[in-house]
Amino acid sequence: MPVTKFRLSPLRNTDSFFHDGKLMGITSRMKSYQLCWEINRILDFNFKMNHELEITLLKKEKKCFFPVYEYTEPLRFTIHYLYNNHYKGEFLLPELKHTDYLWMIKGDYYGGEELKYLIEAVKKIVRIQLVTILHFDDLKSKENLIL
Repeated sequence: MPVTKFRLSPLRNTDSFFHDGKLMGITSRMKSYQLCWEINRILDFNFKMNHELEITLLKKEKKCFFPVYEYTEPLRFTIHYLYNNHYKGEFLLPELKHTDYLWMIKGDYYGGEELKYLIEAVKKIVRIQLVTILHFDDLKSKENLIL
């Protein structure tokens, strides 16, 4: 009896992970827990560190740990992920060396006006230098964001 083999396409998996997502870059010298506290306070969110989602990469023969915070809005079918882009001189996305945090929103709720509202609210946090919308297609190492 012949055996059927299935092959997973990394490109297809990548596309499906990012297809309903939006991504923002945040520049701030705040610690990640401080940033989450501020976002939770001004937006009434509940970002919490999810240790199971922490990303571990091997860079220059050392293990690098990039914590991920998570917040779910079940009524809007939306999940928010806040990634730390730095770990001891290494980067989760090396092409974004001046970006300290990456905020990915998965779901359809946050479109034009809702996304603008989030950006404007985060910009009001005193120790935020920059909030910008990023495009997945422009990122060379976007696979590092896959959880």
